[in-house]
Amino acid sequence: MKRRRSRSGGSAKRSDPVRITRSPDETRSIGEAIGRHLTGGELIALVGELGAGKTHLVQGLARGLGITDSAVTSPTFVFVHEHRGRRPLVHADLFRTERESDLFDVGLFEYFDGVWVVAIEWADRAEHVLPSEHLTIRMAHHGGTARRIEFKAAGAQYRTLLNTVLEDMRRGSAVRAKRAT
Repeated sequence: MKRRRSRSGGSAKRSDPVRITRSPDETRSIGEAIGRHLTGGELIALVGELGAGKTHLVQGLARGLGITDSAVTSPTFVFVHEHRGRRPLVHADLFRTERESDLFDVGLFEYFDGVWVVAIEWADRAEHVLPSEHLTIRMAHHGGTARRIEFKAAGAQYRTLLNTVLEDMRRGSAVRAKRAT
């Protein structure tokens, strides 16, 4: 694990990047920023309580992949929805899974073929059987419509993806701030 020097001269653990969104539209915008950089074969593992904004983020992913986000709804009762765009997206929701065999029954693992972008809500319910390299996005309520979104990249491909997305988001924020002045 990389460490950096703290101001006090000691060693400090590098923290995972965090963003705060103030509305569902801002959450979708983060998803869209990620979606623009997806090429197929990626796994996006979403974790968070009910109403944390996981589906809003997937709607943004879809928009970034050229899919109309109004077509993206939570697949809670069917487990999996497929969407076609610049790259195909499978949106899975594991909220109602009760046992590991449910994951095999719905064919979730067939989508890990290098073609599909796979976005899984409630991914923590299957973390022991998911590929070790992926992007985890932890979401939590942060008062009102605000959400706390934490990113954790596992694997070089996902660290590169995350760094690229964060840089794009910084540039976009700087451009918006410059326009406002």
